[in-house]
Amino acid sequence: MVKKKCFVAAMFVFALAGCDQAKDGASDTASHNAQNSLDWMGEYTGIQPCGDCSGIETSLTLNKNGTFILNETYQGKETKPFVNEGKFKWNDRGDTITLNLTSKKSVKYFVGEHRIFRLDQKGQRITGDLADAYTLKQNDDN
Repeated sequence: MVKKKCFVAAMFVFALAGCDQAKDGASDTASHNAQNSLDWMGEYTGIQPCGDCSGIETSLTLNKNGTFILNETYQGKETKPFVNEGKFKWNDRGDTITLNLTSKKSVKYFVGEHRIFRLDQKGQRITGDLADAYTLKQNDDN
């Protein structure tokens, strides 16, 4: 009877120890995010959809110091490229950046591995047939 009580007590202690380790491991995982785990600095390019042209050639450079250069050229239009420079901010989760543009507007991008995804005005991933067109890919020479 004593052996059985000791065995049950030992199992209880091991179960509690296992819970503590799982909790610690989960908090370590939660601290890893795009901001501190990915090589996000560099230039991202792509052609984003345009309502009145064939596409918007987009180049976005993200710098380690929190600054950016966004270059947008409207294809088939005789306009100069639109260039915005400024600072970007990370959200609290460290997975999304907000670019504060000179036009007093802002644009959000979700940061992934070697690519960033433009978000809609509500901060959600764009879905549907054109969803892939809102992805900018990191250049290989970064």
